[in-house]
Amino acid sequence: MSQVSIDSIEAAIKKIDGLSEDALDKKIETFTLKQQSLVNYLLQAGLEYENEDLNMFSVYYFAIVHEAFDQAGISLKEISEDDIENFQDPFILALDAIYKNEDYTPMQDLIQQHHLSQFMMNEIEAVDEDGESLADETKTQLFIVSSGMIGLLNGAAN
Repeated sequence: MSQVSIDSIEAAIKKIDGLSEDALDKKIETFTLKQQSLVNYLLQAGLEYENEDLNMFSVYYFAIVHEAFDQAGISLKEISEDDIENFQDPFILALDAIYKNEDYTPMQDLIQQHHLSQFMMNEIEAVDEDGESLADETKTQLFIVSSGMIGLLNGAAN
């Protein structure tokens, strides 16, 4: 399985963050059309957690992660509802290992994209330019959503 490199992640951040608001909206729309089931899955989490901020962060990081795969030259097949359904049981087991034993190995083995996972962990824990950090609840929810997203996209890699 091909790894998304740190250089690809940095190029993706530069590209996404360098877009105007209109261009970013168009880029997100393009990615969404390619991965409609995945985006629905991401947005459903925000509804279930009743956290509008989570949806905003999920869509932004979806754009960066998708762009990072593109920057790495890794093509992605469209993720289906079946792909998501088949991912759920091992994903829940990996989350259980984290919450019960603080063992991240099953999650790392499942999503298989070390650099993207590390990038997201750094982003989740980061303090912004105003000295603000995410609420603990949002940090946990964004970790869950982004781990699932990265794992599903990795599974869609051709």
